Amino acid sequence: MGNDAKPAAAPSENSTSSVRHIHHHAFACRDSEETRHFYEDILVLPLVAAVVLDDPFLQDGSRYCHTFFEMADGNSLAFFEHTSLFQPQDFAARSGFHHHVALEVDGDEAVALFKSKLDAAGIQNMYMDHGVFHSLYFNDPNGLNLEFVTKASGYDDFDRAARLSARSDLDRWLRDRPARSEPGISS
Repeated sequence: MGNDAKPAAAPSENSTSSVRHIHHHAFACRDSEETRHFYEDILVLPLVAAVVLDDPFLQDGSRYCHTFFEMADGNSLAFFEHTSLFQPQDFAARSGFHHHVALEVDGDEAVALFKSKLDAAGIQNMYMDHGVFHSLYFNDPNGLNLEFVTKASGYDDFDRAARLSARSDLDRWLRDRPARSEPGISS
């Protein structure tokens, strides 16, 4: 959806993947206007497309609306409002550990600006200092967990070291992780 507007971010010099970037990440929404207001008016991501389509799976005449909100690199967050499929309970907010989308912003000033906009709109949010990242967590009207993240001082050194130790760090976690507490799931 933003291929004409802005060039996509340059590929990482460390990547060997032929997958270029996320074009869009799509989610269900309970109300397209409520979602548009949140993303366009509060987060300042412009609505770049709203497409109404026939449902190809139900084949009962059902239709849905697919909206796209563009980020600076041309990638989009997208939403489906499908009144025949989604129920109110589908939109209950859950922990960010279940699923969240992290959107990178430029600097702590941008994080502070969005915090003030969210506060002014009465939207609960939480700032966290992760050392080499600073994050602002919040939910959209559909229960989607979002994070604005910016790189802090020391990020470049962290990135270089993390790339070298990623496999051994994962192996250590797999060896030492606590046993799962949910019945029916083995580690």
